[in-house]
Amino acid sequence: MPRLLIQAASSAALTWFFSLLLLRRRGSGAVIKEELRDTQWSKEGTPVVGGIAFTLATLVTTLFDPLLTDPLIYIPLVTILIFSLIGFADDRAKARSASSDGLHSLTKLALQAVGAALVLLLIARTPYLDTSLTLPFGTIKLGLAYYPFALIYILYFVNAVNITDGLDSLAGGSSMPLLLLVAAISFRQGHMPSLSLVGALSVFLIFNAHPARYFMGDAGSHTLGSYIAVHAILLKGEVLILLAGALFLVELASSLIQIVSIRRFGHKVFTIAPLHHAYELKGVGERTIVRRFVMASWVCGALSLIILW
Repeated sequence: MPRLLIQAASSAALTWFFSLLLLRRRGSGAVIKEELRDTQWSKEGTPVVGGIAFTLATLVTTLFDPLLTDPLIYIPLVTILIFSLIGFADDRAKARSASSDGLHSLTKLALQAVGAALVLLLIARTPYLDTSLTLPFGTIKLGLAYYPFALIYILYFVNAVNITDGLDSLAGGSSMPLLLLVAAISFRQGHMPSLSLVGALSVFLIFNAHPARYFMGDAGSHTLGSYIAVHAILLKGEVLILLAGALFLVELASSLIQIVSIRRFGHKVFTIAPLHHAYELKGVGERTIVRRFVMASWVCGALSLIILW
């Protein structure tokens, strides 16, 4: 328990330090999409450094973890390093182009797929690789089919969290119950989890509270999504954590439905996607949307915890 408290406090303090340091830098900030300018014009130019702050704090804190040689500690560390760099490259591309468009979608997806494959190769070299899926009523053995499933699973969470990152505290607040659920599953299985990211994200949420002093950017959303996904794989909680992250599924599904509908039928299902922006354009206040969505994420997390126990 002292280790966990020290971890959380250290990463929180480092996130505060990195946040203040990065906010002192003068550079280009967020560029708001044209269709959202009526509701988000005041966010134009907001620094996109929050994800860098909490990712750096998590990395530094974890490097000093006495359990660093445990695959449950070092594999997530390597994972967030890989994916935060991909997200950072996307953020930099947006900054250079001075638009909301970063890396080409296929380029980013290819980088994510390579990153996921590297993580799975790393997992395959440990005793934690299990090619079966654990369900409430039993297990399903997938064999070699598990590898493409796991790769898609990582890509799903990375992009679902990324899409959900559109309002102040929304992606971060919705991720917190999943991070705590990961820690609970670890305890349940007799492992010692890390609370470095939990501590770091707690401070990020203070800076990101409406009106946000900074955004997490793709560097942050990629860190959160990949961290959750790789823990689900290592702890054999793929289905449980998928259920706990139902909010992210809804957000991603709304975007996919919109894309398919426009390309296939030539019309929109929603005024705008993902879903949180559709509510925003209907006149629902940002704080109200965030509060309701985050609460839904906590409810899903709590229900999954009940299933676990």
